[in-house]
Amino acid sequence: MTDDRLKAALDMAREAGDFAQSMRDSPTELKTSTKGPMDLVTSADHAVETLLRARIQVFEPSVAILGEEGGFEGKGQSIWILDPIDGTVNFSRGMPDWAISIAYFDGREITHGVIHAPDLNITAWAKRGQGCFLNGRRIVFDDTVPQSPIVALGHSPRSALLGYFARIESLYSTGIEHRRHGAATICFLGVLAGWFDAFHEPELNIWDVAAGLLLVEEAGGTVQHDPLADFFGKPSDVVARNRGFSGLVAVLGSADFG
Repeated sequence: MTDDRLKAALDMAREAGDFAQSMRDSPTELKTSTKGPMDLVTSADHAVETLLRARIQVFEPSVAILGEEGGFEGKGQSIWILDPIDGTVNFSRGMPDWAISIAYFDGREITHGVIHAPDLNITAWAKRGQGCFLNGRRIVFDDTVPQSPIVALGHSPRSALLGYFARIESLYSTGIEHRRHGAATICFLGVLAGWFDAFHEPELNIWDVAAGLLLVEEAGGTVQHDPLADFFGKPSDVVARNRGFSGLVAVLGSADFG
């Protein structure tokens, strides 16, 4: 079931995905620069965010918008939260692990979320209280305990590299595999699709995860992060997991990842 706001988010995400792919197919249009270590930005990031902002302003001109590239714009407590291309390095290299993330915050909680991964042909969406859907199929986690658990881990220069190594060691010491994809959105999709049992990354920005947090919650999973009021102002550690993998926090807690 969709409402007008969720339908608009889905339409915008798909249009933005097509637009990003078309820019990547024209290398002369895809200028790149660096914002910092391991932090690449392309002309497509800016162009896609500009497109999304324009569509939102037509659909709902009275709300504010927070985007990775353009920052905060507008007034009021209701906020659209955008990551125009999550996984920019992957995108720029022609790898499929990147996605567009769109979420809506009504002043109290995140109520709508969409993650669209064009190269993977995967789209997930949720409206609070109405479930989570992956390519049209409702996702409902059960309590099955994974026999060979896999955790998606993320890392950026915002957190200590030694902490990342400590998390890997802690997981392996308890027989848990890990994967790293370079895009939080892909890790959320992986938890929903059953590729992973959980995802953890420290020091994530709200635009990286706003949609994914709602998606996992609406599938019956568990998410942990700082209060949203704090998260809007500074990065937060994030854990998202399915229902069967309740031991992750204890495992990660045994590593001093700070």
